[in-house]
Amino acid sequence: MAKYRMNKKLRAIAEEYIALQDRVVHPDGSFDNGGRWYPETTGECCSGIRSPSRAHPYSYMVHCRTATHLACVGGVDENRLRWAVKRLRAEGA
Repeated sequence: MAKYRMNKKLRAIAEEYIALQDRVVHPDGSFDNGGRWYPETTGECCSGIRSPSRAHPYSYMVHCRTATHLACVGGVDENRLRWAVKRLRAEGA
């Protein structure tokens, strides 16, 4: 297993990921008149996500809760983020 160091930036992103997964907080974004949700911040990872439609209005919201998105937008390695999340969950945070 890779050995990483926890820093403030990585801890903050990992805590945000946990809060998003536990639905304590919600991604920043807004709804249009059709009920489709669009994120406030996008990254390269968002380019492959289907555009929201009336049938699937939360496609971006679901993606914005993933480790892939948070790592991309936060500028950290996804594997390091997953390691940090695992460590915080083990600590009970």
